[in-house]
Amino acid sequence: MPALSVLLPVRDAGPYLAPSLASLWRQTFTDFEVVAVDDGSSDASGEMLEHAATHEPRLVVLRQPARGLPSALNLAFAHARAPVLVRHDADDRSHPCRFELQRAFLRVHRDVGVLGTRVRLFPSSAVGVGMRRWARWHNQLLTHEQIAAEALIDSPLAHGTAMLDRTALEQVNGWAERGWPEDLDLWVRLLEAGVRFAKLPGALYAWRQHARSATRCQPRYRPERFDALRLETLARGLLRERPALTLVGVGASLARWRALLSANGYQVIPLAQGHPPPEPPTWAPPIVLVFGAAAARARWRAAFARAHRVEGREFCFVA
Repeated sequence: MPALSVLLPVRDAGPYLAPSLASLWRQTFTDFEVVAVDDGSSDASGEMLEHAATHEPRLVVLRQPARGLPSALNLAFAHARAPVLVRHDADDRSHPCRFELQRAFLRVHRDVGVLGTRVRLFPSSAVGVGMRRWARWHNQLLTHEQIAAEALIDSPLAHGTAMLDRTALEQVNGWAERGWPEDLDLWVRLLEAGVRFAKLPGALYAWRQHARSATRCQPRYRPERFDALRLETLARGLLRERPALTLVGVGASLARWRALLSANGYQVIPLAQGHPPPEPPTWAPPIVLVFGAAAARARWRAAFARAHRVEGREFCFVA
C-alpha cells in the first residue's frame, strides 16, 4: 500500500498535462500512487495518461463520460489505496518538496485532517487583479482559526494544495455535486464535522492561470452559486432555528444579502454601517456582516472582541 494517493481529475488538459505530471514524478517523497480520472476529455488527454502509465507504474488511469469534477474526484477516491490523500490538478505544478513537507507536518500534527500550502499563480501575464487579491488573502490564512473564520468569504484553501486524512474525507462522504464550488462545499462540511485545518507557509503549489480554467468557465463558480452555498451554510449553522437576524454592511453588498435572506424567509434588520461604533456593539445575535475587504473585517472583529462576542456562534462574515 502506498503512503499517499494523489487524486488527479483530468478534462481537456492536453497542453499542460505533461509538465503537471512531471512535477509529480520529481517529488522527493516517492511512496505514492496517482489515480487519474479522465472525465470525458474531448482532446487527447486520456490517451496521454494511458501512454504515461506505460512508463510510470505509480500511475493508475480511469476513464468516465463527462460527469463533472465531484464525480471524477469521488471515482479516484474510491480507487485510492493510501490512508492519506493528495489533490493535484492537471494544469498545475507541485513543488518537488511538497509531498515530503506536507506528510512530515501531518505525522507530527495528528489532529490536523486537512493541510494546504500557500500558492503561487503563474504565468504572471495571465494573473488578473482579482486573483492577485485572492492569493494575498489565501496566503495569509495559515491556522485553523483563520481558515474557519474566513470560510464564507471565498475558498480559504486552494483545492489543489490539499493533503487530507482519509478518515476525515470518509466522515463527510467525499465530494458532493450541488452545482456550486465543490472545494468550498467540502471545506465547510469538514469544518462542521470538527475536522481541523492548517496551511504550510511555503508556496509549494503553482496554480496555472489560463482562459479555459474551470474557475473561469464553469457555471459552478459564478457569484450567485457562491451565494447559494453561503446561504445554505448559514442556515445549517449560525441561522439555524433563528429566523431573525441583524445584517451589517454597506452599499450593493448589503442590498444583495438583504434581498437574498428576505427571499428565503428570514426577518432582516439591516444596518448600513461601514465602521464599528465607538462603543462595543450591543446588537442581539445572530449578526451577519457583509464585508469583502479584509481590513474592514479586522476592524469589526476587534470591536466584537471588545464586546466578548463569539465568532461563529453569535456573528460571522460573508462576502
